[in-house]
Amino acid sequence: MSRNFTIALILIVTLGCKKDKKYSNDNITLYKWKRDLYRAQVQKELPAQFYSRDGEVAENQYAIFITSDFVVLTEYHKDKQQDSIFKASGQMQVYKYKKLERVSD
Repeated sequence: MSRNFTIALILIVTLGCKKDKKYSNDNITLYKWKRDLYRAQVQKELPAQFYSRDGEVAENQYAIFITSDFVVLTEYHKDKQQDSIFKASGQMQVYKYKKLERVSD
């Protein structure tokens, strides 16, 4: 009985822990990206924050578009910027990136 409980507890802890999204390994190839900045909307009795740094979260109905620009970055630096704005803003802002084209050397 205690063995089954221990196994169940280990499975719950292992599978239930939030896994951080890893950064890309590509720090060489440059791409042109369209970068959109979104802010979380204040909602009644809910925090004004996103729950993930992933840009797909910005597609929800509670995201407010702020600005858009074009940048040239590697996949690694894109992931770092996405994580940086998410953490620095207290999870209130996210970048959504769309890969446009590869930049020639």
